[in-house]
Amino acid sequence: MRWILGLVWIAFIAYAVLLAPGQSPGSDPIFKELITLQSKEPWLLTVFSWLGIFPAVYVCMLLRTSVKERGGRVPAWPFVILSFGLGAFALLPYYAWSSSANRASGYANLHFGHQRESGIGRVAAHKLTHVVLLLLTLGATFYAVTQGHPAVYMEAFNQSAFVHIMTIDFVLLTLLSMIAIYRDTKLSRRSAAWTAAGIIPIVGPLIYLLTLRRDRV
Repeated sequence: MRWILGLVWIAFIAYAVLLAPGQSPGSDPIFKELITLQSKEPWLLTVFSWLGIFPAVYVCMLLRTSVKERGGRVPAWPFVILSFGLGAFALLPYYAWSSSANRASGYANLHFGHQRESGIGRVAAHKLTHVVLLLLTLGATFYAVTQGHPAVYMEAFNQSAFVHIMTIDFVLLTLLSMIAIYRDTKLSRRSAAWTAAGIIPIVGPLIYLLTLRRDRV
C-alpha cells in the first residue's frame, strides 16, 4: 500500500504539471473567479468550498488518530496544515510514508497547551466542531443541487486546468478518508465496516466522528 500511494502521489503531480487539460491558472478566468469567490456557478463554488472543509475534517480525523499513537516517527500535523492549500498533494505523502509502526502524535506534539492534548486537539475532537462542519457541507451541497448546473461544471472541468485538478483532488481526498477511518477503527476497536462511510465525501467521515465516544488522550 505504501508504494502504491507513493506512485499515486508522483503520478498526480506529473499529471497536474504536464497533462491536465485546459488553461493554466495564470490565464484562467475561472481560477480567478473561484479564488475571489466571484464565480456564478454554484457547483464550482461548492466543490471549491468542499476543498476547504475537507482538510478541517482531516484535522479532526488524523490528529485524533495520531494523538493515540505515541512514539512514532512521522508526525501528521505538518501534512494536515499543508493540506489546507495543497489537498491530496500534501496528504498522499503522509499516507505513503506512515504506518501503524511509525505514525507520530499530532496535536499532542503541537505544544499549544496541555502536554497530552492541545487547544487545537480539544477543538478538533469536540462534537460541536463536527456538527458545524457537517452543516457547512450540507448547506453547500443543498446550494449546488438546487441552484447549480452540472453541465457548466463539466465544461469548466474540460476547459480549466484548475477545476480539472481540484476535482481529481477531491476524489483522492474522499478515497484517503477511507484509509483514515480504517486506521481509526483499529485504534478505537470499532468495526472495520465503518471504512465504507468514507465513500460519502466529507459527510461519511463526519458521521463516523459524531458516533465516536469522546476519548481521553
